[in-house]
Amino acid sequence: MAPNGKVARTSPPSNGVNRVASPVDAGPSARPAGRMSLQEARQVPWLHSRPKPLGELLHDGYLNRSRLEWAAKNAYNPRLKEAAQLLLEWQSRTEPTESRPTSATTDPAPKAPVRVGISLEHARTTAWPFGALQGRPMGELSATKELSLRDLAYAIESAWDERVRQAAIALLLERLDQELKEPPQAAGNLRVFTSKRSYAERRQLSLAFIEGIIGGAGFALAVGLLVSSIFQRGPAGGAMALADVIRTPEGVVSLFLFLVIAAGALGLVLYLQSRVFKRLDRQIESFRFGQEGEDRVVEKAHHSLDGNWALFRNLVLPGRKKADLDVVLVGPPGVWVIEVKALRGVYRNVGETWAYRSRGAWTRMRKSPSRQARIGAIALAEFLKADRVKTFVEAAVAWASSDGSLFVDNPTVPVWTMDRLEDELGNLWNGHRLDRPTQDRITNKLATLYEKPANGSW
Repeated sequence: MAPNGKVARTSPPSNGVNRVASPVDAGPSARPAGRMSLQEARQVPWLHSRPKPLGELLHDGYLNRSRLEWAAKNAYNPRLKEAAQLLLEWQSRTEPTESRPTSATTDPAPKAPVRVGISLEHARTTAWPFGALQGRPMGELSATKELSLRDLAYAIESAWDERVRQAAIALLLERLDQELKEPPQAAGNLRVFTSKRSYAERRQLSLAFIEGIIGGAGFALAVGLLVSSIFQRGPAGGAMALADVIRTPEGVVSLFLFLVIAAGALGLVLYLQSRVFKRLDRQIESFRFGQEGEDRVVEKAHHSLDGNWALFRNLVLPGRKKADLDVVLVGPPGVWVIEVKALRGVYRNVGETWAYRSRGAWTRMRKSPSRQARIGAIALAEFLKADRVKTFVEAAVAWASSDGSLFVDNPTVPVWTMDRLEDELGNLWNGHRLDRPTQDRITNKLATLYEKPANGSW
């Protein structure tokens, strides 16, 4: 499945029989000493999340130029980095003649790319329109197998909404690809630990409670003003009926002025209440959007990591009641703290500085996600150190926004975007920094934080 959600099959074939001769692969005498050949490059496995030879993945259409460029720049494995660079050079030299057969023993012509008119990410967020599962994201239902292949085929044939049909096609192709080609997870599935209620959920509930209090107070004030406008206080302090008030011209004038003042006061209260509600609604929406971004990151992690890893979501360390660590990964290569950001709008990250586009100008963000990730990593390392577990904790930022764009230049903390997140997670496998006893000790220690939350309540 290509990154844009389209299933593509591109040449060249993976077995090397049909390749075009080039100086890169002409033999030991034609290439620099010590440099791998094209055939050797084809046999180098891709990232741990999809450990197949590069030649096979090229033939299947999974590896495209964009992925090879990313690997040539970012892969931790030096052999993978060199192989990706070599294949890029080979593609540049053979692109004009790549589609022409050079031998009678060529493989059958690959199928043309399947275009479904929707990206895989949009397909996953499309709501299922049928039955008891109506309204839930199709990607979630497909991943948990609540939607069978027959269900997806039914949607392709029967759904009225064109987007639903396109999403069903994309997810069906993805499912078939996984069932036929994905290697089994020998170590089992990723272990995920999560609290009953995350920091984002708690904030949403507290803000909704504040809205309720403000709304109740405004309603009580409106009722009080209405009652006061009907009855006036007499000279002796008793209630004066409205009919008594309007018997005299002075009473009519005073009643009119009172109603005007009361209406003005009520209008001001409602206006201020509306402003407060809008601000609270924006904050609630922001926390909800961030929680959905975390969901997308965890879903990608399920596809990329196996049972050798443990993922801790919304981890609250002792002494950090007002914040949590969005995602913590513990695996053989080490420990990572991932700060997840899902923001609407246009953003950029240059070095340590984060800014957003507002009214044609860049405005610096009050809180830098890079700094948040690094502070979280330091706090986790200190927490583990207190239990005599000394290990370096890596920091990263996951940009999980579906409605925002981000420009990154020389970041101080790695920034992983959703279109590369599975590759980034697969890239973490680079040796075994943690032995199994140490890894289990860290996992068990962090798991205890979910048994009794650090802030004393869920």
